[in-house]
Amino acid sequence: MPALFLYEPRMLLRTVVTHLVTEENATLQAFQTLPHLTEHVRGSSADSRILLVGMGGAGGMASDLLRFIREVKAIKVKTLVWIPAQYPWMRKLLNTLYVAKIIDEDNLATALQPALQELIGTGTRTVLKRPHAMAQHPRRITLTELDILLQFASGLSSREMADSRQCSYKTIFSWKHNICAALNINTYAQWLEMLAEIVQLTSMYHAGNSYGPL
Repeated sequence: MPALFLYEPRMLLRTVVTHLVTEENATLQAFQTLPHLTEHVRGSSADSRILLVGMGGAGGMASDLLRFIREVKAIKVKTLVWIPAQYPWMRKLLNTLYVAKIIDEDNLATALQPALQELIGTGTRTVLKRPHAMAQHPRRITLTELDILLQFASGLSSREMADSRQCSYKTIFSWKHNICAALNINTYAQWLEMLAEIVQLTSMYHAGNSYGPL
């Protein structure tokens, strides 16, 4: 059985997930704060690790959580995320960050166990993929590109980012182009929708209310 790590600041959903997972006799470590989560996931010696994340409750930690989700790919952690249905662009972003499974938050009670069992099962067998199937995988976003996207969402301009990174404006534009290609963003309106979803998630819960709605 893999080591399971849960990050869900909202008390009600954290209780629901804990009940669903432990009902299957799986061990689970639940965390309310991101620093404690990252410390335990990185420090775990388990051969197989699965990260369970309630993205809708991240609040002010959303940007750091997205970075962590991207970073843990390097240590072979599988990630399962639930997110409100009204965030289609965020779902696309999570797909480019190597998230293994994404489910709708409204369907958490029925979708969590099947999704988790699917991830646990993939660790016990080798799946051979044909070359044409591999080509259909979405382009992944690098950590640098993710940082650029998050800085755009925070309100920084391309010029400001170029100055702070001591690079050219064209380099920032190139990173932005790669982000848009990965997310299949084709218009400026879609770009603004993507940024708006990040801002909404970030401001949904304030740091002083880390538990979210009860």
